[in-house]
Amino acid sequence: MSGLLIAVVGPSGVGKDTLLDALARARPDIKVVQRIITRAADAGGEAHLAHSEAEFEAQRAAGHYAFHWQAHGARYAIPASIDADLAQGHVVVFNGSRKALPDIQKAYPGLLVLMVTAAPEVLAQRLQARGRETDKEIGARLKRAELAAPAGAIMIRNDTTPDAALAQMLAVITRATARA
Repeated sequence: MSGLLIAVVGPSGVGKDTLLDALARARPDIKVVQRIITRAADAGGEAHLAHSEAEFEAQRAAGHYAFHWQAHGARYAIPASIDADLAQGHVVVFNGSRKALPDIQKAYPGLLVLMVTAAPEVLAQRLQARGRETDKEIGARLKRAELAAPAGAIMIRNDTTPDAALAQMLAVITRATARA
C-alpha cells in the first residue's frame, strides 16, 4: 500500500497556508507537513521549523530531507519522514514551490500538484494586508504570480472564501484517493 503525495503551490498571498490549516482541521487523517526553512521562527508567515544555514546543511548532508530547494533568499526542505507516512498509505500534503516541482516529480512520480490561484487584484490586497513587504517587493511577487501553472496541475480557485477553496481541494483529494 502506498500513499499519495500532494504539493500545494501558488503565488504568495494566494492563501496556501490558510488552506493547509483548514485541510488539517477538516481531515486530521491527512498528514500536512511542516516545512523546514532557513528563516527565523518569528519572521511571520507560516508556522515552520526554523534552521540556521549550518543546521540545514548538516541535516541535508545526513539525509534527513526527502527533498529541498531554494527560493526568495531562503532554503526549504520537507523531512524524509514523509516516506514512512507514504509507505503506510497516508495522504501527505506540503506547501511547495513551482520551480522545485520538476526535481520533486523525478523522486516522487505520483506527485499530485494543486495550484492555488486568485485574481491579481485579490493577491495584491492580500499582500498589502500582510504588511511584510514593500510595494516594490509586492510588485515582484505579483509578476511571479503570472507564471504558467505546472503541467498536470489541478487548479484551485481561492478568490472568495477559504471554505469554497477547501471544498475544491477536498473533492480533488477524494477523487485521487478513490482511484488509488
